[in-house]
Amino acid sequence: MRRSSVSGSSRRPATFFPERRRDVYGFDQPPGDEEDVDAPARQGDELMARMEAAQEHLDKIVATGKGPSRHVTASVDQEGRVLDVTFDPRAMRLGSKDLADEVLAAIAEACADAERQTDEVLREAIPGYDPVAARAELEQALAGWD
Repeated sequence: MRRSSVSGSSRRPATFFPERRRDVYGFDQPPGDEEDVDAPARQGDELMARMEAAQEHLDKIVATGKGPSRHVTASVDQEGRVLDVTFDPRAMRLGSKDLADEVLAAIAEACADAERQTDEVLREAIPGYDPVAARAELEQALAGWD
């Protein structure tokens, strides 16, 4: 018979998570697997390897977008930094305000494409990753800082 040193009880210690657990990174830990103390370290190593491989793909992302008239094209990297803006000869016929709007629209479209590509890479790298839920959680956490 086991006795708890704190309470003197002869009952078995409670298992805090008896059901199958799944953490945010997609690693399952079945009940009763508490004896494998190295599992979290292995899972962390797996996640780091996946993230390193994903980072290589993320670093190579170049996304493009076009303005509404299709006369302006912009390219951005994964972080949304503008790499290039090109103008079709017909773009020079636009007024300055319209040309500026075309450039901004092309950059916005390129940034949306970069975000889509980034989400795709992260979904492949992290099983169970949901970019929409992750963004919502981040926005909620940031809202608490106001």
